[in-house]
Amino acid sequence: MRIGVLSDTHGSINIAIQAINKMGPIDALIHAGDFYSDALHISKNFNVPLYAVLGNCDAGFSGVEELLINLEGCKIYITHGHLFRAKSTLQLLYYKAQETSAGVVVFGHTHVPVNIRENGILLFNPGSTTRPQGGSKAGYGILSIDKNNITGELCTLD
Repeated sequence: MRIGVLSDTHGSINIAIQAINKMGPIDALIHAGDFYSDALHISKNFNVPLYAVLGNCDAGFSGVEELLINLEGCKIYITHGHLFRAKSTLQLLYYKAQETSAGVVVFGHTHVPVNIRENGILLFNPGSTTRPQGGSKAGYGILSIDKNNITGELCTLD
């Protein structure tokens, strides 16, 4: 199973659609917040399940700030990251994964890509499609599930 991952699209729907087109065939799409409305708009153009959460720039939208999903036997916790101080530390996200028995945490907020595994837990941030930070490039991510094993790949738009 291939899962496309976006975050921090910030209203640039055309760039988000460009990223999804570059992903190739996907079975699901995750949007980790900022802008939730982008995720809703994008979902109309692609016939795959969408899992989206609200970010810190999504005031006024009705949605959830966290999701725990199970895809092909892999638990994935999705949040934007602002509620866990992701710009300062990844420790709180790691603890949330332990608390929920998730093997993966997908988050955004920092606009910096992250693909690290710590004690069997994958912390995955695709960065931002429109406003990359920390010297990174505009990008997106792919999660691949094969026989209950999940891996992440960070991709750039250029």
